[in-house]
Amino acid sequence: APWRLIDFSQLGFIGKMFQSNELTRLAQFLLLFYDQMPCDILLGQWVLSMTQGKKIEYWKSHSSLFQHVGIFRSLGGFQSLQEKKFDKGPIFDNPPANITRNFSIVPTYDSQFIYFPGGDPQTRNDVCDFSASPQKQKIKRCWFWAKNLQANQHLTLLFQKEVPIKAILVEFGNDQHPKDLLQNGVLQMAPSGQAACGAFRNLLVLSRVTTVYWEEGVSSPPQLPFPKIRCLRILALAPQTEWMVILQMQIRSQ
Repeated sequence: APWRLIDFSQLGFIGKMFQSNELTRLAQFLLLFYDQMPCDILLGQWVLSMTQGKKIEYWKSHSSLFQHVGIFRSLGGFQSLQEKKFDKGPIFDNPPANITRNFSIVPTYDSQFIYFPGGDPQTRNDVCDFSASPQKQKIKRCWFWAKNLQANQHLTLLFQKEVPIKAILVEFGNDQHPKDLLQNGVLQMAPSGQAACGAFRNLLVLSRVTTVYWEEGVSSPPQLPFPKIRCLRILALAPQTEWMVILQMQIRSQ
């Protein structure tokens, strides 16, 4: 059988090559089933129905020609998917940093699950107390889970040195605990100071939001109050009865 699809990227609908005379048939197939499953998954079904039994995956033996640059998922939320074999660096490079916090936490759900220096690992299967939040999926994921929140409690990223920040992503809550959000808080930053962190300035208000994304020149404010940042802090401004999930923190410095 002739080839129908060549994969130049391992991600979704990116970098896919079709024969031009098959495009109408592909479009008709997607129109029939787009409301049943995402189109990138439908691609696999279409290839099988068109008698291409074996995938042609160019990306496995060559550097990728394409990169995924968005972070908004079509199914909702944020996900910083990256083409691992693309020559350029990741969207979020996550400069080296230590995390300090004075929130009370659900045991084992601590800060090591939300920030990975250098970017998210290629493979991840977290271990925490799943009896507190059972998960059915094969690959498990944990998060930072705070309880009994009080005013002036915080979680702070302390970078090893001052860094310029181009973009920030913070995601609160998850599908299992959609109400576990910070009710009244603020995202702050500070340059270096005598005690590691200098004077903090507010960047964004955090009030029952699930996702926070700031990008230089695009978001409001368009520029940060400092050219280089040493500390980034999530600060609670009031007590709350609801718990708080922080699913991830991502930083782009380049």
